[in-house]
Amino acid sequence: MIPIMCNNDLLKANISQEALEKLPNTDRMILQSASILNADKIVPPWSLIEYDSAFRTMVLDKQKRKGYVAGAIKNKIGLEKVFLKTYVQLSQAKTDPMLRSNVLLVDRLVYPEYDYKPETVVEFWNELSDGTKEPVEVILFVDKNVPNRLQSLTMSVLVAMAPSNIPEAFGHNTPLFIADKIAKWNYSQFKRVVDTTAEWILNNHKLRRFIFYMSTFRERRTAIEAARREQI
Repeated sequence: MIPIMCNNDLLKANISQEALEKLPNTDRMILQSASILNADKIVPPWSLIEYDSAFRTMVLDKQKRKGYVAGAIKNKIGLEKVFLKTYVQLSQAKTDPMLRSNVLLVDRLVYPEYDYKPETVVEFWNELSDGTKEPVEVILFVDKNVPNRLQSLTMSVLVAMAPSNIPEAFGHNTPLFIADKIAKWNYSQFKRVVDTTAEWILNNHKLRRFIFYMSTFRERRTAIEAARREQI
């Protein structure tokens, strides 16, 4: 995304195109490192500008023409103006400013009545193999002076739901944390039932022949190979 923005004068950066291409594709870790190393300048909660999810399927035009992009795989670009992405960091420790929550990726649906604005829609062209030019319109809140009320609402909700009294949920969403704990508990209970039933079936001599004939090829092969190793 950054090379595309630099090539189309959407981002001013004193860095060469060759250096941009060498950047690792680990946005979250780069942002987290930048936040920690600049703790006095970057204070949570913060978020990046929102950008169209179609950027994830776009690369710089091979000829580096302004106003042109290409698809990352077989020159195919994903659906534009459907989802918006951003990165957020919600919390930091009171005793140690460098101790911060993980940077999280946030997706949300596009709402035309709020997100479709002349200042937020960027137009590109994608030239296909037969020379046909396909228009590509993406949403990008590149101007910080353009209000983004939905992002402000999202951040307010996320910050309000980030618990400070649960260490293992530091900087994460409380309802999702609770749902995850419940899901893990239910899984552990169900696993105990399944494991107990499987052990009972395997140890029941009356069902041994039935299991042998109903087993899959891989299961039968594993059993035969194990028996052969025991003989050796």
